[in-house]
Order: sequence, then C-alpha cells, then structure tokens
Amino acid sequence: MLLRISHTTSFIYEKPVYQSQNEIRMHPLDGPHQRLVEFELIINPEPSTLEYDDYFGNRVHAISIYAPHQALTVEARSMVERDPEPMVEAEPVPFSEYLLHDAERVSREYDYLGASHHVPFSKTLRRFFWMVRPNPEEGVAGWTHRAVKFIRDQFIYEPGLTRVNSTADEILSIGGGVCQDFAHLTLGVLRLAGVPARYVSGYIVPPAKAAPVEEMSAQASHAWVEAELPGLGWVGFDPTHGCRADERHIRVAIGRDYADVPPLRGVYRSLGSKQQMSVDLRIEPVGASQSQQSPGQQQKQSSGGQQQ
Repeated sequence: MLLRISHTTSFIYEKPVYQSQNEIRMHPLDGPHQRLVEFELIINPEPSTLEYDDYFGNRVHAISIYAPHQALTVEARSMVERDPEPMVEAEPVPFSEYLLHDAERVSREYDYLGASHHVPFSKTLRRFFWMVRPNPEEGVAGWTHRAVKFIRDQFIYEPGLTRVNSTADEILSIGGGVCQDFAHLTLGVLRLAGVPARYVSGYIVPPAKAAPVEEMSAQASHAWVEAELPGLGWVGFDPTHGCRADERHIRVAIGRDYADVPPLRGVYRSLGSKQQMSVDLRIEPVGASQSQQSPGQQQKQSSGGQQQ
C-alpha cells in the first residue's frame, strides 16, 4: 500500500512573534514493512534548520525563526510504502522461564522497562496491574494480547477527558481518554510485568467503513505501543482498538512515552499571550481519485492551545 500523507500545523499569534524555536518529528521511519519513499518539509516563514537523529533514532528537524511573524505554518509531505505484517506465532515462553533473564533485559532495554514522564509506577497503576497480572505459566506473547484487549474493554475512547500532559493515572481515575492515554496505560502494565515496551507516534489509515472509534482516533497523530516478545522482537499493538498493529499503522517516531515524540514542540517570544493552533491531516492512497476516498481518509482537527 502506497500512501501520500500531508500533515500541516498552523499557528496564528495575537501579536507578532520575534523569536521562535521548534523541534519537528514528522519524518516517517524506515523499518520492517515500512519504507519512506519521499519526504518534504515546507515551513513559512522560512527558518534556519538543523537536521539530526535523536537518542531513539527519530529524525528531528530543529528550526529557528528570528524575523517577526504573526503566523507559522509547518507542513510535512510524505510518501510511504506500507506492507502487510505477517502474523507469525510467538515462541510459547512462560513467564516463569522468561523472568529468569530479567536482569539481562533490564540492562539492555532499561529505557523501555522503567517508569517515565507519562508512565509513573504509581500505587494506582500497580493496583490496576494486579487485576491483569500474568500467571507464571502463561506465555508472554499470549498475555500481552490479553492485557491489550483487557485495557481496551475497561475504558472508553472520548476526546476532551484528558490533556496532552496527562499521565497513565488519569485514564484510570477518569475511565476514558484518547489513544495517547491508552498507550501510556498499556506501557505501564507491560513494563510492570517485565516486558520491554515503547511508545509509537504515527498515523492510522481508516478503513473504507470505519467504526466510530477508528474515525475518532484518526483525527490527528495516532499512538500505539510496541512490545519486545520472545522470538519475534518488537511487535506493535494498538490498545485503542485492542488489536495488533498492521499495514494501516504508519510509524513516525518511537520513545519512552509521548514526551519523547511530540510532532511539534517549541517556544516563542512575543508581547502577546495567545495563539490559535490548527492541524490538518490528509492521508491518500496513491492512485486513488478524490471521489474514491472514504470520509475517514481525510481528517481535520482545529483547536486553540499552547505550542507543544
């Protein structure tokens, strides 16, 4: 499946901005079953740009704008080829055997086994983990599937309940949230079980006849997790939908949690205190005409808020 993606973020400021610094993570990853064919970043006003790979291997564009401006537009245009992922059966390794090598895994995957900014190992999270904890003879891969589905069944998908800086504790206390919250809670549960787990930021392509939760979760950047499973390596799971990640999931960045991978994060100086932000995301199969696209294949979200 070949996809053309346009991800545009626009800011309008109350008063002119005379200095703006931003980090952009909108460059899709190259990896198994995903190939980046084209990428172009269009920014207005024109900035000074430094491009580098961060600690987790994500491509980052750091931009600086010093000329006074009252609006900023960042558009990332990508073309990505996504192949189906074979559903290979994992090795039937029980936790009683798996945890014998826990020290080696902690040394190798420390970042993805410990607590993080949005995933604190709180008492609330530990109590929830106790409800879904694995049995000693339960297979690691089978339990991971069970935990993802359990989390999906316990909470509702509802925008507006949480904030961009919410932790895993908030979805537990509120009873719902968005894809970011489902991902953070799943990370906490997997890590407490000793399974390395990392946050994935990207996009999801809605099917032609999307269920309501699929339509909602595709409004902007999507989030899911990857767990390192015996014999399989890193495997994607989408806790918002309670399923394995597949060819509809376009990986853009990975990290310990959302704090490592926001699509756009920055600061600016201005005499004004307000800004309006809007996000426009378009995902189009290459070769498909406008009339053939389903309503779910183009998503738009607008909001006022702080620059992240």
